[in-house]
Amino acid sequence: MREMAALAHQGWLLPQTGRVHQEHGHSRHLTVFIHGYFAAGGVFNPLARHLAREHAPRQLHFTYAPVGSVARHAITLGERIEEARAGGPVVVVAHSLGGLVARYYAQILGGRVDALVALATPHHGTPRARGWPLTLARELSPGSATLESLARTRHRLRAAVTCVVAGRDVLVPPRSAVLEGARVVHVPDTGHHGLLYHPITWSAVRDALLL
Repeated sequence: MREMAALAHQGWLLPQTGRVHQEHGHSRHLTVFIHGYFAAGGVFNPLARHLAREHAPRQLHFTYAPVGSVARHAITLGERIEEARAGGPVVVVAHSLGGLVARYYAQILGGRVDALVALATPHHGTPRARGWPLTLARELSPGSATLESLARTRHRLRAAVTCVVAGRDVLVPPRSAVLEGARVVHVPDTGHHGLLYHPITWSAVRDALLL
């Protein structure tokens, strides 16, 4: 029921993407929000608004289409971060596929990421992606070239990483959402989408912003 309620909530939030760059106050930090597959930046609005005043005054909401490739989206992410003129620390909060885009940007493209909060990100893939017709979806399949490349270059990710794992995730196996060497936060009795709105998740994000 909680997951169904979260999906209904997202349906209302999806059209509310808003401005890409948002300035709620002065800060050296840039907080970047990256949504998951078949979503949009609006799904992060409740969390972003909660953080805007004290923890994340400068925000970048990155939205991408459910086509293309992780590499192409990572390149565009880098362009958006450059446009935001992020001279200070960069903190990325990413859900699901968004976490892989962030890792590609940092590990393969050498982009600056000082902290990464990966929410239900399939670091080791998800069997549900097997056989999907879209190229982007196939990159989520265990053993894909993209996942293998990210595994080989894990040592290049210098960011402080927090993995937030949903205990009842039926899309991304909980063990796949754990990245070696990362701080792991478990959110029990919560699904893949409900994770975005859980107080434990919000607390983990606040902790990551205290650089």
